[in-house]
Amino acid sequence: MPTIENELLKVSVNLNGGSLTSIYDKVNNNELLYKPTGKSWSGQDVVIFPFVARLKDSKYLYNNQTYSMKNHGLIRYNELKVLDQKSTSITLSFDYNEETLKQYPYKFHFEILYSLNNNELSISYKIKNVDDKTIYYEFGGHPALKASGYESNNEFIYENTKLSFSKDIESKRYVLDDSGSYIVNEELVTLKKDIILTKEFITKDKTLIYDINGINNVKLFTNGYTYSFDISEAEILALWTMPGFGDYICVEPWWGIPDYINPNPELKDKPLMHSLKCGDVETKKYTIKIEKS
Repeated sequence: MPTIENELLKVSVNLNGGSLTSIYDKVNNNELLYKPTGKSWSGQDVVIFPFVARLKDSKYLYNNQTYSMKNHGLIRYNELKVLDQKSTSITLSFDYNEETLKQYPYKFHFEILYSLNNNELSISYKIKNVDDKTIYYEFGGHPALKASGYESNNEFIYENTKLSFSKDIESKRYVLDDSGSYIVNEELVTLKKDIILTKEFITKDKTLIYDINGINNVKLFTNGYTYSFDISEAEILALWTMPGFGDYICVEPWWGIPDYINPNPELKDKPLMHSLKCGDVETKKYTIKIEKS
């Protein structure tokens, strides 16, 4: 698998889906990304495009035609190619093809850039419209960081794990249905400066989804590390893990949200949908600064 590294970190990515498969602390000889064991989620990360999470019944409309698309879109199910690689950075790319047009009737060029700068990993997305019409899309990340804790009574118990903001923050939370698939409500909540994370805190609501416009940074403390996320360019912050076993927490910057339980069927009319005119480009990123506690 393609790898980039510097004196502090070594990062590997999987061309099948373009996602992270390792974040390795070279100084302390420690793997920081979750490694599946067969007891929980089989993934480690997801490159999300062109829709975040689930469409209602996996379907939407375009020009009165019904299209079907899987959870989190197209990229995760396809092979990317290496567009450019240096010692501390790698750019992967994917272009539309006849198969993608059957699911997503837009012509696009997609890139994801992974780069290292000292103890900071940057993940940057680039979407270009190569169609002759406006395209509509969402995108985001899904990294699963290894959490500290222990297994007990058929579940993993977090220890010494918390999320921290610069202060108490008022935010809108998107509430999912009992299946964890679709938005059924919105509520105003206060995100406390420090939130002790437990499996139950996250999983009782399936996925925690917050509108974080204006929130520039969030820190995750776990496994003896401080992960400082710069999410100043993101729109949504999601937290996810599976109930039961699984020593991980997914901290997910999103540009978009899942479908509502009763959605507008047209892709272009869905909330937080991004658009690009012919030939235009959008580039967004988030970064993770990694420090041993």
